[in-house]
Amino acid sequence: MSSTSTRKIRLTLIFGSLAIALLMAFKFFNLDSLIQLIADNAIQSDDLEKIPANQWFRYHQPLHADWRRQSHAGIAYDSQRATFYIFGSDTHGENWDNSVHEFDPETKSWSTHYSPADPATYRVDDRGVGVSGDDKILPWAMHTFDNILYDPVNDALVVTAKPDHNPISKTLGQSPRIHPTWFYYLPLKIWLTMENMDQAFPGNFAGSSAYDAGRQVIMSYGSGLAELGPDRDEWRKVPVNKPHQLHHSMEYDSVRKQLFVFGDYHNSNTVWVYTPGHLTGEAGSWEEKEPGGDYCPPDQHFPVAFDKHNGVFLLVPDNNPGTPAEGDSKVGEATNSSTFVYDPSRNEYHKLPGADLPAQRMNYMMVYDSRRRAFFLVTGDWHHPPVVWVLRLDLASLKQ
Repeated sequence: MSSTSTRKIRLTLIFGSLAIALLMAFKFFNLDSLIQLIADNAIQSDDLEKIPANQWFRYHQPLHADWRRQSHAGIAYDSQRATFYIFGSDTHGENWDNSVHEFDPETKSWSTHYSPADPATYRVDDRGVGVSGDDKILPWAMHTFDNILYDPVNDALVVTAKPDHNPISKTLGQSPRIHPTWFYYLPLKIWLTMENMDQAFPGNFAGSSAYDAGRQVIMSYGSGLAELGPDRDEWRKVPVNKPHQLHHSMEYDSVRKQLFVFGDYHNSNTVWVYTPGHLTGEAGSWEEKEPGGDYCPPDQHFPVAFDKHNGVFLLVPDNNPGTPAEGDSKVGEATNSSTFVYDPSRNEYHKLPGADLPAQRMNYMMVYDSRRRAFFLVTGDWHHPPVVWVLRLDLASLKQ
């Protein structure tokens, strides 16, 4: 075969693949949306300081991905690598994803650390812990909600959730007796549990967690508040009241050395502030805040992250059309969400004009990238691959 014929075949393959990609794109997007998609995807990590402030841009949206964002999953930002991870599963359907998915803003790419465990490998081990996998021991697929964080002391992800809604227990005829804290050791990409299994683990369902960088303490909040000290040997229950139910988010304010909790079951726009004690497990104090400023719709299980450079929080609640009746966690379906800044110094919400998005429903997946000084939000559903959005916050322009 001549070199000219070979080049023609290669060109045909290239343009054929491009045509197929465009046809797939047109299947999901109209022309205007496709043009915007191409423009947004062209943003590179070096361009983030140049993008218009206080509005969301698509940073990465693949035409194809072999996994989907699941609403009951959570997210954690790795301050060492400046990447972030998603772990968690809906488990209500056939897809039990207990993989770790990592996004690198520098290369604008997702990587899956390992394949999900075959459901046939799910079991309860001799300790009474639910495990899965063959060559590597993995936790069960579970709802993580906001009970996942990054621990810089051990360079690991920490999961304090428990798999209450995984139906495999019925198939096995037994449930785990112990719900340990899981550590995903990133250098080796392996899951580990704590050596001391004779303790009361938090094992939270639909709760939240945060890393107190000032004290190097891991905090887990669900059925109660618990703290794991810098030595990571034993959880200590904190003897304080619990003002929340479910579906809240807890974020650490590194400027004020306090924990802020947003959202709650039955929806809320109240902000609760927790000032921790000096020692691990020592009681601190709660303070209830009713913010002024712009009206922020009450909501639950929505994205929240703290910007340590501006000293404020960013949140994306849904614009719910009403308030649920007592005993009912649902309201009329929201069609969109709005983006708000919460300023703790002024105890005020400030809405970002032009930063509305489609309704988030249940979404815990937003982080603040302290290296790039930008917020990243992950959206997507069973029908479409995950979309990574980016927002650069400029408080000075809001005051003008």
